[in-house]
Amino acid sequence: MRVPQYARRSLVAAALSLALAACGKESGPSTFDPQGTSADMAVAQDAFAAQQTASFAAIGPDISAVLNGSPLVLSPAALALNRPSALSATYARRLVSLLPRSTGGIQASVAAVPAGVLGTTFVWGDTSYVASDLAGAPSNGVRFVLYAINPISLRPVVPLVEVGYVDIIDQSTATSLDIRVKVVQANVVYLDYDVTATGTSTGGVVTISGFASNGSTRADFNLKNTISDTAGGLVLSLDYDINVPTRGLSLNWTATLANISATDVAVTLDLSIAGPNGNVRFVGTYGVGGGTFTVKVNGDPFATMTLNGTTQVITGAGGEPLTPEEEESLRTIFAYYEQSELAFAELLAPISGG
Repeated sequence: MRVPQYARRSLVAAALSLALAACGKESGPSTFDPQGTSADMAVAQDAFAAQQTASFAAIGPDISAVLNGSPLVLSPAALALNRPSALSATYARRLVSLLPRSTGGIQASVAAVPAGVLGTTFVWGDTSYVASDLAGAPSNGVRFVLYAINPISLRPVVPLVEVGYVDIIDQSTATSLDIRVKVVQANVVYLDYDVTATGTSTGGVVTISGFASNGSTRADFNLKNTISDTAGGLVLSLDYDINVPTRGLSLNWTATLANISATDVAVTLDLSIAGPNGNVRFVGTYGVGGGTFTVKVNGDPFATMTLNGTTQVITGAGGEPLTPEEEESLRTIFAYYEQSELAFAELLAPISGG
């Protein structure tokens, strides 16, 4: 499945949306610099902006196609979220594909990369990846050579230009799925993370944890996704954290998706960003039709954001108008949240069939 967003924001935006949050902390700077906050977010974004990471984001579905014979790549079946929103549906499909529902309940999809391809390095053929005789692939996984990507077609440019490789390493046990993904060029690691999944008859947990780097700026992330199969239906609880040590930036958001149907979903969101230029926190609920968020800056009431479909209306606390810079900063923060699910869907793409 192609991921057309990659060339615009995808993984890059992922970090940014994640780059929004400080574990709900409301202590910190006494002032708010909206332009400085935007600059902080740009630095966090840059950690995900390496050419190697962008190449990996573009070819994730192609890797999934190569591994199509593996139980790692499963249809989400009854757990699929059809349309809570275009972005959350993409993420949810890939998330729940790692915890498929069966007659015995939700269970982790525990299986090795197909034995026939272990230790194989794949290179780009005419239109897809093909096995090669190149050495270097992990014995308990596979390697895919990465190439410069045409930003329009999202396909490797011709003639091919190598920009590194990605190793997909199977560390699974008899009771849990554990896959490590590592993007490297010339001994520099640009992306390194683990996807783990465990399940029971009534729920499961999928965790994505690791770091992204552009060679100078590093962002550490941890995303815990809890799936509960209740009498009222499926409930997803998401808890995302990102830290950019060189910027003093801490980002976190938690969201609960419930009342999931083919046309709607109820989302409770607590999103915040804490950095040297201020602490901003959004708290509220929304669905497909809209919602409302209260916004605090450094612990004080600052604004209300009302969603009506795709329209956002921002009103300053006490009726006071916001400056254009303040309003744009709030819109930017919320926009990055909306993109984050797509970004991390791309992290799951190579090992999920959503």
